[in-house]
Amino acid sequence: MRLDELLGSELASAWPDRSGALPAHVFYAASAARDVARCLRDFSDGAWVAVLFDERTRRAAGEVQVRALHEAGWTVFPFVVRDRADGSSPICDDHTKEAIQRELPDVDAFVAVGGGVINDLTKWIAAEAKRSYAVMATALSMNGYAAANVAPTIRGIKTLAHARAPRIVAAIPEVVASAPHALTASGLGDLIAKPVSTADWWLNHVLGFDSFEPEIAAIVDRVEPLYLGDPAAVARHDPQALQALFEALVLSGCAMTLHGSSLPASGGEHLISHTLDMSSQACGVPHDLHGRQVGVATILVAALYEALLALEDVRFAVPHVDFDPKLWGAAAPVVEQEFRKKRGVMEQACEKLNRPAVWSEVRSTLRPWVRSAASIKECLRDAGAAHRLSDIGISRDRFLAAVRACGWMRARFTSVDLAACAGLLPGIEERLVDRWLT
Repeated sequence: MRLDELLGSELASAWPDRSGALPAHVFYAASAARDVARCLRDFSDGAWVAVLFDERTRRAAGEVQVRALHEAGWTVFPFVVRDRADGSSPICDDHTKEAIQRELPDVDAFVAVGGGVINDLTKWIAAEAKRSYAVMATALSMNGYAAANVAPTIRGIKTLAHARAPRIVAAIPEVVASAPHALTASGLGDLIAKPVSTADWWLNHVLGFDSFEPEIAAIVDRVEPLYLGDPAAVARHDPQALQALFEALVLSGCAMTLHGSSLPASGGEHLISHTLDMSSQACGVPHDLHGRQVGVATILVAALYEALLALEDVRFAVPHVDFDPKLWGAAAPVVEQEFRKKRGVMEQACEKLNRPAVWSEVRSTLRPWVRSAASIKECLRDAGAAHRLSDIGISRDRFLAAVRACGWMRARFTSVDLAACAGLLPGIEERLVDRWLT
């Protein structure tokens, strides 16, 4: 189908200056590999295509995609993104990207076959090469398939890089249904952050840091009831629920692309997940899937928002925090630069929040966006998704450290920063973790 059929023609035409950045086609069908091979011709005059996958996604759909491209007349260069030296799955970082670029020939187009890492690596490489790319999703694991952003680790710090969205997003229902449930549940965890991330986005708008576009914020709303209304359907891989989840992941990525940043889908809960990733790297221990960590963090941040919205009279002030490099490992120098920027952002926020009647207005306008911690936890639990610290293999102390430090890794103002300026953090996080995540 064309993307405007999924978005709705009215929404698709609402941003004529931005719609060209969105994917042109979305396929969710048994024929998706052939559809990709056929439609990729619309975006390249050449005949060479590089197909990137890892060993697992090669077996899941890579061989099928390569065969479909051959049959459509493409000259195919298959490329296996190798596992890391310790046998763990590849990661999207500057070292991996540069190693791939050294081995790839000059091709006319790219196809990613995989999930978040393979998609982001291919998107990044294709953007630098100024070539079009398509993605064949092998799992419903995250919402970045249709986004123009890449979330790589650069010089040890989790960051955001601007690239270009794929021209085609595709998935084969049988393939995504047979993916490990942890991957499917990870996609749900990424999506369920939307109420928190939308509230954070609105908060940035009220404080004068960013524009807010309600039409973009509502893009996913139409399909949400098909998977959130019966989360157990996700657990049993009901075909209708999985298709709705796929469409929501695509639409969430489109929301980020239309806005030009990750704000429509990423708030304080994502910063907690990124900090867990970085602390894992610093400690030399593994971390869980991004979306699973995001889902758990969303419960915590939703509870934090509930505590914030209960405050009536509060004086906001920037907390005194000394930068601690131990949590960040080799990334500490880069994080410290963000730490310095963040103080200025927080000072601006506090000055605005302390003006007469501003906090009252912020409370009343934020309230409709926020979903309760209880409802988020229940949804994740019923879907068989991570909803406790034990589910993601993170100790209480490590998670608490991430909550306390995450706001300093990026200059963007979030709910976590609001709680710190309100005097709730540090302090309330221990009680919230013990109530909701153990």
